[in-house]
Amino acid sequence: MIKGAAVARHVDIVGFGRVGRALAGSLARAGYAVRAWTPTPRGRAGEDVEVHEGAMPTGFPSGDLVFLAVSDRAIESVAKALPLGEGQIVAHLSGAAGLDVLDVAAARGAEVGSLHPLVSVPPGASELPPCHAAVDGTDAARRALERLARELGLRPFHLPAERRGLYHAAASLAANGLVALSSLAARLLESMGMERKEAVEALLPLVGSAVEAVRSRGIPAALTGPVARGDAETVRRHLQALAGSDAETAYRALMQEALALARELGEANESALDTIAALLRK
Repeated sequence: MIKGAAVARHVDIVGFGRVGRALAGSLARAGYAVRAWTPTPRGRAGEDVEVHEGAMPTGFPSGDLVFLAVSDRAIESVAKALPLGEGQIVAHLSGAAGLDVLDVAAARGAEVGSLHPLVSVPPGASELPPCHAAVDGTDAARRALERLARELGLRPFHLPAERRGLYHAAASLAANGLVALSSLAARLLESMGMERKEAVEALLPLVGSAVEAVRSRGIPAALTGPVARGDAETVRRHLQALAGSDAETAYRALMQEALALARELGEANESALDTIAALLRK
């Protein structure tokens, strides 16, 4: 069993969806003995991972470290139903849920925490890609989870409970917001007569190049386009083309942020940027 901040070598995972499967694979490759259980038989298996489907195996979970890789709404009920207790670290993988959903495990003597990989895990992924990971928990749980994260090639950072809503909103904007924005842009191309599939295919290289620019050049240097150049006339034409649509609202909000980045970048004429600011306020 875990003592203090020691890292477990035997890990049990409840749930074997996208994140649970990827986490199990990463743990196994790092030398951990990993068992996973899911109540729904779907013929799932994991390389170097002992996977149980259907009935819960005897003595499960008995790992020094137990991850609850279930949906946010199920964490609390699953924690209540499992024989968790003293000598174990119990952690969920949610970015939104706090530690209170693990109160029953804490009351039974377990150290509790959370580990949220800040990445979108695709279906079928066999391990977690290198990424940051938000960690919180009791002192012992937090130390153990941070050490484990580093072993898995992740970059842990502390997520204070009072900042969890802000953190998850940022993550949702970056991931879900990008998908929604791509959909909005694709709908504009559809209105010109393109099929949705063609519109998405047309936009993908552009979206990919923008993401790569953020990665390679950072912010604000990755900013391009009319706002970055101080091209007020082009912004005016955009607003005229979008007038009255839901895309206009999104465009105005996003270009306000682009305007702040353009001022930080310092490459455009300030007077031109003031003109753009006035256009965006109308």
